[in-house]
Amino acid sequence: MDCGPSCLAIIAKHYGQQADKEQLRKICSLGKEGVSLLGISKAAENLGFKTIGGRLSFEILSQEVPLPCIVHWNQNHFVVVYKIKKHKKGKYSIYVADPSKGLVNYTKEEFCEHWVSTKTNGEEKGIALLLEPTEQFYAQNDTEAVPTQSRVKFLWSYLKKYKRFFTQLILGLLLGSLLQLVFPFLTQAIVDTGIGGKDIGFVWLVLLAEMMLLFSRTAIEFIRSKILLHISTRINISLISDFFIKLMKLPMKFFDTKLMGDLLQRIEDHRRVEQFLTSSSLNLLFSFFTFLVFGVVLAVYNLGIFLVFLLGTSLYAGWI
Repeated sequence: MDCGPSCLAIIAKHYGQQADKEQLRKICSLGKEGVSLLGISKAAENLGFKTIGGRLSFEILSQEVPLPCIVHWNQNHFVVVYKIKKHKKGKYSIYVADPSKGLVNYTKEEFCEHWVSTKTNGEEKGIALLLEPTEQFYAQNDTEAVPTQSRVKFLWSYLKKYKRFFTQLILGLLLGSLLQLVFPFLTQAIVDTGIGGKDIGFVWLVLLAEMMLLFSRTAIEFIRSKILLHISTRINISLISDFFIKLMKLPMKFFDTKLMGDLLQRIEDHRRVEQFLTSSSLNLLFSFFTFLVFGVVLAVYNLGIFLVFLLGTSLYAGWI
């Protein structure tokens, strides 16, 4: 029933924007019997498309119509034609995005069987709605807020490929925090037992243990940095390549309304996203664990000093 709004959402996505299907249902005037071609046309114009509807022959559809376009299907349905490929001996492959079936490939004969609705002067014709994005389409979508769920889904699509590496980073983080937790107690043991008891052998033993812990921490930090560099590079390449793929699919009219600085700013935005996904978020997590570990140690030794430390940290965090 909502094939019309779904077709509009597919075309909007083709031109690089996400359309809200619920909003499209409202502006399409969706009723119990579905939606009309006029309703789809008005909704498309509301999104910022320039539309032309009419009856066309297959020759005009395959040679002159800008794709993707919406066609009337079986007199009771709408689908998106996004590619028509001509083969030798007059054969065609028509690629259709059907909201009820997904991506489907038809021959010319199969396509015309579903699409053709009239025959005038021996020429078969079907109904099609042609859409072309205008400046309004890109302008209004640039200002629309992206839902939080979509943002999380966008970020997760790049992170999920490296779950194994992030697991290793978290394990390294926990192990590094555990090693940091041991240092204050070893220092206390040197002062209380080694120096207080004048046991030089114990002092050397604890110093050796601290050196081993320091070496282990350095090794963990080195491995963590290498993994982080690997993830950062991969995510950055994925972000930039996806951006350029999306950019190459946009029509020339899009570049008439954008300055070079706008495109460079988008690339810089991708770099900031990559830094947030890797460096910033993980460093924040590491700092939080470090604060938690030393806060617990300080609270064990002296609760009053810990409260002063907590107050000072809170004031500093509020200041920055």
